[in-house]
Amino acid sequence: MSSVISKVEKEFIFKFLIQNKIKIEIKCRGESTYATILEQSSKEMKIELVSILEEMLKYNAEIMVFFYFQNNYHTFKSNIIKLQGNIAIIKNPASIAKNLQRKYERVYIKGKLALDFEIKGDLIHLNYPQSKVNYYPNTPPIDADFFGVKIDVILKKFNKKMSTLISMSKIRMLRNYTPTTFEEQIVIKYGRILYIPNVYSEIPQKQLSPTIQILLKSEWVNFEILKNKTQPFVVNKVLLKYLLSIADNGIFSEAIIPVLYRNYVIALIYLHNDLQKKEAINLKILNYSYQFARVLSYALKENGYFKEEEANTQKYNVPIYDLSPGGLAFQHNDDFFEDKLLLNHNQRILIEIDKRPIRVFAKLVRKFQNLTKYCYGFMFIDIKKQDFDFLSKYLYKKN
Repeated sequence: MSSVISKVEKEFIFKFLIQNKIKIEIKCRGESTYATILEQSSKEMKIELVSILEEMLKYNAEIMVFFYFQNNYHTFKSNIIKLQGNIAIIKNPASIAKNLQRKYERVYIKGKLALDFEIKGDLIHLNYPQSKVNYYPNTPPIDADFFGVKIDVILKKFNKKMSTLISMSKIRMLRNYTPTTFEEQIVIKYGRILYIPNVYSEIPQKQLSPTIQILLKSEWVNFEILKNKTQPFVVNKVLLKYLLSIADNGIFSEAIIPVLYRNYVIALIYLHNDLQKKEAINLKILNYSYQFARVLSYALKENGYFKEEEANTQKYNVPIYDLSPGGLAFQHNDDFFEDKLLLNHNQRILIEIDKRPIRVFAKLVRKFQNLTKYCYGFMFIDIKKQDFDFLSKYLYKKN
């Protein structure tokens, strides 16, 4: 059952959609396009359309708007007041409905198609040094200056950019690697960035940017005491020796950024400015490299770099009971999947139609027993537009 949200909640949602430029889907007489809300008043909303549907050109065209917010589909009806280019003025709706059970009509396949999915068993330990921090790269950071997941492409772009900004950069992969230096060991333990603006001045004692976390002098002190049993009254002298040893290697400013995957440090990114350049690595470079570290982790995962941890994964193929461009359901004769498929958990699914593979990311939104059958319903939360269009055509025009 759907429910109508309050006026206060409605205003909060619209403000969120505008500030974050969230795409909304607009349906008009069976056709769909996407848009971004630019601004709103008490009576009207201005939206920017990705494309203009023919039906929208009619006077006072009625539209249905859909968007996903806080794990629920929301919808409202409106009318187009004015259309100029790809900018439309629509009526600000009196209400929004949420908790839609189904956004698209289901077609009963009853076994004519099947879906493939995997259920992961216990993860196998990977041979990387471990950190106190746990980070799993579901998606790359949206503000990162990288596109796609081809590792050679993003490495080339990063190296090219760094070559114009600093004296030296390199990336060390840590599979089967034992850290040897104090700097590597402290970065791996805390999973945070080591940053030395100037080897001849103090180690930073406070955070310098709200977007990244660097190792502070207090953590250097604690780690030195813990690692080498150094007496507190000589710690500053020991840390000074570390800085001077870095300078002896011709380095004026240094940063080491960990690349994290789960609780592993899978790589270290080293940035150096030498004594000839004699310039601090600035915070923009540091932030860019931090974003790159997250993108690299995501790209490695997507390219199967950590596949061995999933050796206990089991693959299943089951007939589809019903299907729509927004989700599917299947049935099973016994409770085999009851403890394997968890409600509200996400699942990667593969469907093959007319030799075309369709890969979607789906959430299990309902599971129940119907007489002797166990039923599992999934909602698609990530599907490519071309796959969505193909499914719509296949289900509603072919059947």
